[in-house]
Order: sequence, then C-alpha cells, then structure tokens
Amino acid sequence: MALAEALKAADSDAEIIFVGSERGLESKVVPQNGYVLETLPVRGLPRRFSYDTLTFAAGLSFSLAKAARLLKKYRPAAIVGMGGFAGFPLVLVGARLGYPTLIHEQNAVPGLANRWLSRRVGLVALTFDDHRDMVKGAKDVKIIGNPVRSAVLKARRETAFKVLGLDEGRITVLVFGGSRGARKINQAVIGAYDSFRRAHNLQIIHIPGMIEYEAIKQQLDSLRQPHDSIKYHLFSYLEEMGPAYAAADLVVSRAGAGTLAEITSRGLPSILVPYPFATDNHQVANAGWLESAGAARVISDDNFNDRLFQQAVSSFLYHPSSLKEMAARSKALGRPTAARELASLVLKAAAKGQNSE
Repeated sequence: MALAEALKAADSDAEIIFVGSERGLESKVVPQNGYVLETLPVRGLPRRFSYDTLTFAAGLSFSLAKAARLLKKYRPAAIVGMGGFAGFPLVLVGARLGYPTLIHEQNAVPGLANRWLSRRVGLVALTFDDHRDMVKGAKDVKIIGNPVRSAVLKARRETAFKVLGLDEGRITVLVFGGSRGARKINQAVIGAYDSFRRAHNLQIIHIPGMIEYEAIKQQLDSLRQPHDSIKYHLFSYLEEMGPAYAAADLVVSRAGAGTLAEITSRGLPSILVPYPFATDNHQVANAGWLESAGAARVISDDNFNDRLFQQAVSSFLYHPSSLKEMAARSKALGRPTAARELASLVLKAAAKGQNSE
C-alpha cells in the first residue's frame, strides 16, 4: 500500500494492479483501498517433501499460466515483486518475457522467492545494507529501506492523544502483536497489570488483536480496581496505526519488517519479541539489526513473561534518559523516504522499458 500511495503521488495517472493470494491479507486490504486485485492459487513452498509439495507444484503451474494471461491482459509498464510466493509467478514470467521487473526485500534474511528472482530481474531493492551478499547475482542493487505509508509518518502527537483519549502527562507504552495478535505478548502485558497498578506516570495502549480481545478484556475487567493509578487503554484493533505510534514513547511488539520500518521511521525505541516460527527465523535477524544499533531490546519468545515486561518498562520509567537515547538511535535507522525512492525506481524502469520499445 505504501508503494501504491507513493506511485499515485508521483503520477496521478498511474494505473496500479495488485496480484496476490486469495487467502492473504491483501484479499481484504487491497479492495478496501480501492485497487484491483488479481489472485493466483500458488502457496508457499513447503520446507519438507509431502503431499503439500505436490499441491504447491500444481498451484505454481496454474499460477504461471495465469500470470502469462494477466500480462497479456494488462501489458504493464513495470512489474514489482514485494516478496513471497504470491507474486513470484508474475515476476518470473514477466522477466522471461522482457518486461521491466524489480523486487523489494523487506527482511534482513531474503525469502526464498526473492533469492530465486534476484538473478532474473532488472533491479533488487533492499532494506538492509549489510545483506547484499545474499543477492550476489543481482544485476543492480539499491538500498532504500522499507516503504511506510504517509498516514504513519504524518500522524501528530497532540491529535493522537485526543483521538485515543490519552493523558499527555504520562509515558505511553504501545503494545501489539500484529493483526492476529500475539498470545505470549498479550499474557505478559496483562499479567504485569498488578505490578503497575500504582504507576501514576504510565499509560498502556494494548492492541491484542481481534482473536484474543474478548479474553484479554475479561482479564482486564477482573483486575481493575477503582483507585488504580495506571491508565490502561484496550483496543481490539486500530484501522490506522499512525495515531498509536504518534502517541507512543515505547513500543512492545513482534519484529516483522513492516513494523520495524514504522517504528524507526517514527524514531521510537522498542522491546522486541521475535515470532519464533517465522521463515528462516527472519524476525530474529530483523530484531538483531535494531538491537545492535542500540535502538531496541530483544527478548526471546520463550523467555518473555510478565516479570521481564515489568522490569523492562520500569527501567525506562525510572531512567527516561535511556529512552531518549534509544529513540535517537531508532530515528537514525529510519528511512521515511523509502516509499518515494522505490516509486522513483519503478517509474524509471517503466520509462526505460517504454523508450526501448
């Protein structure tokens, strides 16, 4: 979405077609934002040979054929792959047919689809500068960061406090685990409620996700007492995360690439709990990037609990200077212009392709 937004800002006449999975998040997000979505039946490649491997092969075969039909139908000026197998067939077929092609890798560890495509496309855009060696055969590599939507970048703190009903005089901790939530994080945060009951200078924005919201709400209701000092704001889901980031002084979350791009573009310090089952353990690598720069603290999913959450947050409450230092280091890592840079590369590739016809 961030790239589509930047392309439209650069060229209002640009026609953007999304190609993805009918099972993925894009099946809801893309139509909601007014774009056309074409779907392919391909799924992710199983890491072990099984019946799913045969299903993958069949889905890939159908997807390659459909990709060829889509290219004939739309005749795009450029094709951009954003990682994952949902877009793999289109980029592969497009590259073979001579269309201008680019891929963007958002994670610290490039996915299998992008590693395969990196030797075949015209340009590879990376988020992390120190991972060029994983796309050695690429024709051209640019380091641009990870695109972030303008709504995240432009959200203002004063407005955010009003919209979310927050107290401006408190340190604000934003806790979330993604669209589906994260049970380990949710239980650790709600489990620490009693420890923070008298914290007059703390407020928590907790977004547990739709699946766990009711259970967390019941726990919170049973814990709350009339004279509690802490302000605990529970939201099942926020359609727009910009205000939450704008209000936050500290973020507690998983370590997905999109989340880290938003955190660093806002210059926010974080406590990261990488999802332990991410492909190639890429969330651990993503989180390590921030930790090595002094912009985050990383706690493994196995170890994360209410005690460690309480200790980490308390250390910032009592030593706010360390929070400011981490914020400055986070901001130094941010690439708020990534969407514009990637859009520029796409438009240049499209123009070059049209000039060569």
